[in-house]
Amino acid sequence: MNKSIKILSLFFTIISFIACDNSNDDVVNQNELFAKYTYVKESMPGKVSFINTSLNADRFEWDFGDGTTSTIKNPIKTYTQTNEYTVKLTARSSTTGTSSSYTSKVSIFVFEGGLITNGDFETGTAPWTLGVTNAIPSVLLATNNGDTYFSIPVDAAGNPYDVNLSQLGLELTQGTTYRLTFEAWSDVNRSMIVGIGLSGPPYTNQSVTRDLTPTVQDFSIDLVANFTNTNSRVIFDLGASIGRVNIDNVKLNPLP
Repeated sequence: MNKSIKILSLFFTIISFIACDNSNDDVVNQNELFAKYTYVKESMPGKVSFINTSLNADRFEWDFGDGTTSTIKNPIKTYTQTNEYTVKLTARSSTTGTSSSYTSKVSIFVFEGGLITNGDFETGTAPWTLGVTNAIPSVLLATNNGDTYFSIPVDAAGNPYDVNLSQLGLELTQGTTYRLTFEAWSDVNRSMIVGIGLSGPPYTNQSVTRDLTPTVQDFSIDLVANFTNTNSRVIFDLGASIGRVNIDNVKLNPLP
């Protein structure tokens, strides 16, 4: 009987020793230097907020994969080009002199509209205007399957410029050829005028007429500027016919 008690006592002693030993391991692991991060893609295209989840470090070195770096603990980075970037975080401890690194890939899509800003309307309505002075209300943006685009109903036919979508502040040079590309469609068969021009009198412009259908079409138009002005604009004159007009992915690039 006494022998059985001794054996059980020895068994529980061994178990207790193992449990204490595991607990010590946990303490060691908690004190180990560990580099890690997560990230959130913000609504502004290309903007990423990095969230540092490293342990037991007090200095941080970021390599964003595009030639730029940072030593901020939780940096906010804005990429300007579409690409898959390899982002490396090196975490260091001033106390122990040790370091740890963590690397992951971040896929970025940035709509590149050339001279046009926010040509895909994904960041709202600015800097687009109705005419040359009126801000565009947010109700004139529509979203379908995650894609946002400009969408305006024309209920009465009048002058083409009575309903106008513009983006001002473009620096255009006389004699230069510019390629204007965009997607457009309507709920009826109708036409619209598109082009480039001045933002004020005498409103000189180079423009063409294009036909719209309920099917989304990709348009590409080459226009030679007959003016030089730092406050030129891209023009969509929509007022001559009734029907809803939808426009997306506008780009304007000078040709060599």
